[in-house]
Amino acid sequence: MLLRLLAVLGVVVAIASAGPTRSSKLVFLNEENWTDIMKGEWMIEFHAPWCPACKDLQKAWNAFADWSDDLGIKVGEVDVTVNPGLSGRFLVTALPTIYHVKDGVFRQYVGARDKNDFISFVEDKKYRVIDPVPDYKHPNSKQMAVVAVFFKLSMAVRDLHNHLVEDKGIPSWASYGLFAGVTLALGCVLGFFIVIIIDQVFPTGPRKAQQAKKNEKKDAKKDSGTDSPTKKNGNNNNAKESKKTK
Repeated sequence: MLLRLLAVLGVVVAIASAGPTRSSKLVFLNEENWTDIMKGEWMIEFHAPWCPACKDLQKAWNAFADWSDDLGIKVGEVDVTVNPGLSGRFLVTALPTIYHVKDGVFRQYVGARDKNDFISFVEDKKYRVIDPVPDYKHPNSKQMAVVAVFFKLSMAVRDLHNHLVEDKGIPSWASYGLFAGVTLALGCVLGFFIVIIIDQVFPTGPRKAQQAKKNEKKDAKKDSGTDSPTKKNGNNNNAKESKKTK
């Protein structure tokens, strides 16, 4: 009897530790399919596995996803640890972060985080009182695509640092020194090429004087070319007048 009771308790503990079940209506968004949210109406949550507040929201978010068909919307989520580029596109600085999207117009959700509050937000169109994300911060803009690349790069650098320290046994100071040296080297190379490009486009000093002389010579040739027909006509007229006098 005691063993059976312990077994039941073990199953209950295992189920509780596993967390709430995932809704079958929940859409997992990543770097490849995130543009699907540009059409229709969506509610999106950005979360991370290590975030306690995200874990607390998980039950309500899955319950809200079960209502997606009734509300005529889609409910999605993004794991920022797997998709750092998307966290950059949306400028996610706190977790969990929730966005409402309708026909490509993005608004950040601000309010209570409960299933009924989410449903009321969509049904009553409460998103209308929230200002949309401006164009320069629009996730699908070119500038935010650049920000996404930098977020990916920073995540790659962090993963490389962890690999060097944890797997290779390299001291942290040595890893930071390596990254600092690489950063300085890349900065010097980039600066060198920028100087060359600027010097070619906007020459200064002797090169500028030489370019000015070349331009003067070209202008002089053009002027001489346009004056020659006039001189010829003048000579012809003088010759005709001399004949008439004779």
